[in-house]
Amino acid sequence: MYKNKNNYKTTYYKDGKEIFLSAKEIKIMKFFMENPNIIFTKDQLYEKIWNDVFIDNNSVRVYILNLRKKIEDDPQKPKYLKTAWGIGYKFTV
Repeated sequence: MYKNKNNYKTTYYKDGKEIFLSAKEIKIMKFFMENPNIIFTKDQLYEKIWNDVFIDNNSVRVYILNLRKKIEDDPQKPKYLKTAWGIGYKFTV
């Protein structure tokens, strides 16, 4: 179980098994789950998740790839965390 700064537990499961996410991965998943089926640019994700803190241009992509490995049945053909080519990413439900 994870406790975030709001002191509530955050647990994610895949196929009935708990999956372990880093603190940043939890923030990303929470954001996408609260905003399903909406495309967000990298800049929007930086602003919403990293709170305008500058990080290298590759960080969002790396986090998305790592999350896909954890939540997707086939990370090469994602069902949930999709890329909108040339725009950004969206979480599809």
